[in-house]
Amino acid sequence: MTSWIVTFFLATLPLVPAAGWSATTGSDPPAAVLPVEMTSEELNGLGVRYALGDGVAQNFGMARACWEQAAGNGHPGAQYNLGQMYETGSGVERDLAAATDWYSQAALGGDRMARFRLGLLLEAGNGVERDVARAVQLFRQAAEQGLAAAQNSLGRAYEMGRGVEQDIEAAKTWYRRAALQGDVFAQSNLGFQIYAGRKNAAEIVEAYAWIRLAAEQDNAIAKAHLFEVSGKMNLQQLENGARLFKQLKAKIAAKTNSARSSGP
Repeated sequence: MTSWIVTFFLATLPLVPAAGWSATTGSDPPAAVLPVEMTSEELNGLGVRYALGDGVAQNFGMARACWEQAAGNGHPGAQYNLGQMYETGSGVERDLAAATDWYSQAALGGDRMARFRLGLLLEAGNGVERDVARAVQLFRQAAEQGLAAAQNSLGRAYEMGRGVEQDIEAAKTWYRRAALQGDVFAQSNLGFQIYAGRKNAAEIVEAYAWIRLAAEQDNAIAKAHLFEVSGKMNLQQLENGARLFKQLKAKIAAKTNSARSSGP
């Protein structure tokens, strides 16, 4: 699936329109403008290029036309991109009901990002009736497809007992899966949960390593936790924590580079 917006966000916050774009929206172009011989995948990719201004003049009207044609043919990526367009209000009037509809269609087609974004809307009751249990189901589906942000959200649901029975060990399991993919929020969450439930000296070392990883990515919560955790550690534990921090950082970097080289 080719998506057109790379978003970084706290999962509990609503997505807001991207700033700094100088797009030519205009009216929707006639269908004849689009080559009829293009496949749905090609139309979706062309829509992404128009949305980003990649090799063409940025034009959300053309992007929307491409995606609508591909989405009408059942392309989950195009359906997701339309959901993003309506959720952010990029080139169209912001319409969370329309976003929910497109995300729902893409989610049925197996799109993991659509499942995640729909889950966030349902969890918050943002533009749709709140349904936390359904949100957790969607997080789980996307998490099982390997989406780190969804794994973190599922971990948070288990930690809080929100939409599912509270289970701290399950929370740590999902946080760890996301943390190993480099998710900064999961790293902070995992570190603090290990620290809060620590039973031996080795666990505070691991907690420190995960929290430091997040803190070095400028996560404010992790920075505060790092100050607290390091204050409870002796010199040997700090040395061990620094060593584990370097090992985890290298492991995550290698995994990330491998994923990039293997492609989508």
